[in-house]
Amino acid sequence: MASSGRLNPGEKGKIIAKIDIKGRKGFMSKNLQVFTNDPGRPVITLNINAFIPQ
Repeated sequence: MASSGRLNPGEKGKIIAKIDIKGRKGFMSKNLQVFTNDPGRPVITLNINAFIPQ
């Protein structure tokens, strides 16, 4: 969920992503797509990497 529904050019916000790690261990990689109204970059993919200890 983004911190605001819309941001003006140059503004900053936060994206909060929750991943269910129940029953998982070891290395985990997920992708998160952010859709924008920027004609040059309509979709941005964020890569999330984590290590879940045993």
